[in-house]
Order: sequence, then structure tokens, then C-alpha cells
Amino acid sequence: MFKFILTVTLLLQSSLLAECLFSGDSCFVDDVPGSCVPLTECQPLVNEITRAGNPMPSRMRQKLQSLTCGFDSHDPMVCCSASGFNQPDLGPHLHGVPSNQGGGDAINFVNSGEQSGHNIDDVESFTRGTLENKNGPRDIESHPNLRLLPQKCGTIERDRIWGGNRTELYEMPWMVLLSYSSPRGPKLSCGGTIINERYILTAAHCVSFLGPNLVLDGVILGEYDIRQDPDCQMSDGLEFCAPRVINATVERVTAHPGYAPATLVDDIALVRLSQPIDFTKDNLKPLCLPVNRKLQNEALPGHNGVVAGWGVTEDGLQSPVLLSVSLPIIGTKECQDAYNGSLQIKETQICAGGVKDKDSCGGDSGGPLMYPGTFANYGVRYIQRGIVSFGSKRCGIAGFPGVYTNIAYYMDWILDNMRS
Repeated sequence: MFKFILTVTLLLQSSLLAECLFSGDSCFVDDVPGSCVPLTECQPLVNEITRAGNPMPSRMRQKLQSLTCGFDSHDPMVCCSASGFNQPDLGPHLHGVPSNQGGGDAINFVNSGEQSGHNIDDVESFTRGTLENKNGPRDIESHPNLRLLPQKCGTIERDRIWGGNRTELYEMPWMVLLSYSSPRGPKLSCGGTIINERYILTAAHCVSFLGPNLVLDGVILGEYDIRQDPDCQMSDGLEFCAPRVINATVERVTAHPGYAPATLVDDIALVRLSQPIDFTKDNLKPLCLPVNRKLQNEALPGHNGVVAGWGVTEDGLQSPVLLSVSLPIIGTKECQDAYNGSLQIKETQICAGGVKDKDSCGGDSGGPLMYPGTFANYGVRYIQRGIVSFGSKRCGIAGFPGVYTNIAYYMDWILDNMRS
């Protein structure tokens, strides 16, 4: 059994992606106070894993998923309560935000206004793209900055399975990881997407209200499997490898000024890199955005979109390899009803999921919800329709969809805040 516990520990150690508390920080499990401690020091959980046996049953996987709270150096940590381990709440929970707060939900950040030492834009960009737009997305086809978005984007490999589990090398070369510095060392938590040679699109909660102990210090480009560099795969008996990952520095961060942890709307941000991305490399390509009225107004409920990221899997463990999952996109009313009226879903948000064991989850924040569409003169391409924002604290619970920022309503804001 100790070998099994060690296996669980090693699996957790395979990734530094976590919604990170620090060792000894307070945490809550269904309103029961506890502390974030190394897994091996939480004897009640060790005992429960022992009793559950091997292979680990799904209920134990779900409990481990709900209790994972970060890493102390490379040691996995769990929220350990002396009074037992109850099921966590199903309230809104940001998917992968690198919170440093003690206490309950990860949405309760310190509103310090201090960012990461980078130049942060705020109120000046609050003129467009807000939730007050009741007439649908604004037309951006004549926007002068539309030229900054590449037309060669979102390539779909013909031999790929849309919505499969483990992605293939080069399948989603627009996926990036945000890197944070902390008193405990570097942390990888949120994701994002490349939208042109200088800009990364992500969630506002990944770059704002971080608290005093986290600093966004870079973006990792061209990543696939965080355990190795370069990433290599076998094909027809031959090994081929991608170019090495790039640790890009950040020049400027622009978080939507309408975002606040209390409301969870306008959860969108742009990260401008210090140097342009080299799109001649196979593991570095941009993702398409909805750049015309047809794509912006397309009715998506009833279709299946795809979410990609390095977040928590159904085993309750962070994935070291980029994964994708196909999720049904659902209507606003159905989404709001799923949360029993505790949330008001805006038209600037889009919902997907509610399928057992299929969801975006911790570590996926800032990543894309994609659905294909016809793009310019290049045929069918991946189009980013949403940004992973929040959902049930217990990921993958049937009936509880995830909530995403609806990019169609923010295209004008995105273009307003880009420069060449």
C-alpha cells in the first residue's frame, strides 16, 4: 500500500500545474477548516486511500481531485481536515486560478490592485466589450486593428480526432502556459492561446487580483509534455521531435477592467510578449478568432466544442501532457438553471459541459473553448469561441456545466487593446 501511496505522490509530482496554496495555508472542505499539507502527512487521507484499494475507485479519485491544493516545492499537497473529509461545495470556482488566499473558495482574492510589475492597462479600455451590450456582438469587420490577426490560423490536422483525450504533438500549437514566480519557486497554472505574433489571450483572473505572493513572469510557448524538452513522439517506427519550448518574457498585461472576483464577468485579458513569436516553427502557430459577423453571431448551443489544457483529470491529478475534451455547448437559461439561480449567466458568457467526468478543471483557466468554422479563404479552421473561466468546484459533475467568456462579445475590446 505504501508503494501505491508513493505512486499517487509521483503522479502528482509529474506536474507543477495547480491552483496553488502554500504549505500550511488554511483551506476549507465543505466549510470545515483544514490546512494545506503534503499528502504523506495527511494520515486520514492516506488511510482512506489504503482502504479504497488499487485500482483507485472513482469516488476516491473525485475526493483526491477536490482536496488537491498545490505543491510545496515538488511535494503534492492536499487540504487536510482533522474533522474528516466531506464533499466540497458545488458553487462557482475559478478553474486553475493561482490563488494565494487562505480560506474557502478560490474566488476570494485580495483586491490589492497590485499586478506583476508589468504595465497593466485598466479603466482606459473600458469603453467597449462590456456586459452592457444588449444588441449582440459589435461589428468589427472594419476595425483598423483587424489586420493584426493572422488569417493563417487554427489549422485542423486531417488525421486528428476532434475532441479526443490526449492530443498529438503539433495538434494544438497555439496552446501556452503562464509561468508565475512565488516564494516557493516557479508555478505553472493558467493556460492561454496565441492569437498573433505578440499577443496571448487568457482569462483576467489569471493575471489580476493575484495577491502579494505571485508574479506573472513569463509565458511558455511550444509546450506539449512538461516532463520533457524537447517533446518527441514515434511515428511509423521513427522518432520525431518538436523544437524546444520558449520561455517568453512579458512586456505588458491588459486585463479587462470590468472583471472582479465578486462578479466573474468580463474574465478576459491580453498578454503582450516582449519579442515576436516565430511562426515558422511547427509547434508555434496562432488560433483563429471570430472575426466576422457570421462567426460572432453563430448559434453554438446544441453543438460540441472542445476544451484543451493541462488541468486536473478525472483521476484528480494534474496532467503533464496537453489534453482535450469534447463538451456540449448549452444555452444560457439551461446553464443558469443548472446552478439553481445562484448565478446570473450573461450573454457575454457561454456554457459547455455538464457531462459526467468531462469538464475543464483546475489548471485549465485561460485556455480555449473551440468550435470549427469557415475562416476567410482558408476553409474550416479551429475558432476560439470561449475562454475557460469558472464552474463547479467539483469538476466533471453531471449537470453542472462550465462557464466561459464568450469571445464574440469581446472582439472589439481585443482589437482596441492590440498594437503592432
